[in-house]
Amino acid sequence: MLILLSKHVPLINWNFRSMLARDLQSIVLYDKQGKFAGVRRPNSKLPIEIDGTKIVIVDAIGSSGLDLKTDPGVPAVYAGFGALMLTTCISYLSHAQIWALQDGTTVIVGGKTNRAKAEFPDEMNRLLDQVPEIVESSISKKPDNIGG
Repeated sequence: MLILLSKHVPLINWNFRSMLARDLQSIVLYDKQGKFAGVRRPNSKLPIEIDGTKIVIVDAIGSSGLDLKTDPGVPAVYAGFGALMLTTCISYLSHAQIWALQDGTTVIVGGKTNRAKAEFPDEMNRLLDQVPEIVESSISKKPDNIGG
């Protein structure tokens, strides 16, 4: 009879109550009443008789219950976390937007910033000081003679 078992796994509905392999070097057998029947080593080829049935322990295979698995989605998850950390760092960078609209001789300027809100008006005033003022509009200049 070939019996393959894992560590500490009782077998039920046999002519013995249970088998116990503590270190896979020896197997302890108990009868149906739970009384000690004997100890056998795997591959010893020595039968043990329990309730009229001779049992030979051929081999015992151990199992830890741990499975090593791979998940193909792990690199995508790590890449997502990396992108999240990168964008979190980028969100701390300061940026500003400035708009300008010209309507004839009038220029309307506006802007917004995500950080450094106290310094933004000063920076915008320095920028506007560098823009030359329009003295005359090109629209208001009319040619003196038409056609000749």
